[in-house]
Amino acid sequence: MGPSNGTPVNFGFTGTNGIAIASVSGTLLQSADVSAEADKEEVRNAVGDIVNRNWHDQHTKASLEWAITGTSIALAVAATVLAGLTPGVIINITACASMTDLVGSNWEVMNGAAIKGSNVTSKRFTVPLERRPGITGPAS
Repeated sequence: MGPSNGTPVNFGFTGTNGIAIASVSGTLLQSADVSAEADKEEVRNAVGDIVNRNWHDQHTKASLEWAITGTSIALAVAATVLAGLTPGVIINITACASMTDLVGSNWEVMNGAAIKGSNVTSKRFTVPLERRPGITGPAS
């Protein structure tokens, strides 16, 4: 990367491939979003004005996109499968220097994980995630 001039900003993704996810290899992070979420109940007075909000089910949502890599083209092709990223799978993000809110255990893969690509682009995973304090792994 060339120089960064002017006002300092958090640009791109630093560190090895931008992110490290336990048990998931071949991740070259391309984009990431993370948001704080909650449900709310609102109470209104007799004329309809909101006079109270109760926030509950605090949780975090994220969406990751990464180019699928390998130490050879054959291994990159072999890694282009959804098997380890199906809904309900728990993953742990062990490093993401540029977006530290992503680092944590017990991210749950949501519906919609996908592999995208064309004849002029690299193949990429897009994976929606949620993390809730009460879900720490498979129920036993």
